Amino acid sequence: MRKEKIYFKNNKNQKLGGYLYIPDGKGPFPAVVLIHGFTGGTHEIKNRFMCDKLADEGFVTLMFDFYDKPNKLSEPKIEHTNVTQQVKDTGSAIDFIETLPYVDKDKIGLAGHSLGGMTVILYAAKQDPRIKALVAQSAVTEIKKTEPIKFFETTDAKKRGYAVFDKDWDSVKINMSFYDDVLSYDVYKEAGTITDPMLVFHGDKDETVPVQQARDLFKHLN
Repeated sequence: MRKEKIYFKNNKNQKLGGYLYIPDGKGPFPAVVLIHGFTGGTHEIKNRFMCDKLADEGFVTLMFDFYDKPNKLSEPKIEHTNVTQQVKDTGSAIDFIETLPYVDKDKIGLAGHSLGGMTVILYAAKQDPRIKALVAQSAVTEIKKTEPIKFFETTDAKKRGYAVFDKDWDSVKINMSFYDDVLSYDVYKEAGTITDPMLVFHGDKDETVPVQQARDLFKHLN
């Protein structure tokens, strides 16, 4: 397996950076685009572990950052992030990965963790025929019942126009436009339109996104 740093452009002509994990051999290989969660990214150990394992199993795996922190791989500013743009960026990642000569273009899947799980659900609901399978890992489906949104509502974020989240690598400002955007989606309704094969899994000790959201998601799927 080899790992390569890559860059591609989104619909706003902004640079998005990440890593390709490529199995040994000539291919063509099936591929997975792995979408990180809220304020997550390519630096997270769990994401790197999953990419390594997928490559070991013979999947070309693309992991990229939606924004400039903490890895400075991508151009968009983290404070301006929102789910609508993340869905569009996911499409740009698929555009990129299908150009690779060693990728089997008939075997491309999406996997997303937490808010990334919500992102891949919303993308799959667009019925992109290039996507053949989907994984929602600890996916956010009822954003109002998650800790980050409660933080927006229990601080003075609405008055200031942004919330500040203290991460182990920095203090992160997220504009209220993220809050307004993410609340505009009915994830269960969107999930009900998905026709791709889909795997849902979730830890029952998750303190950020309650496991009941996975159970309710499963009920709404075809």
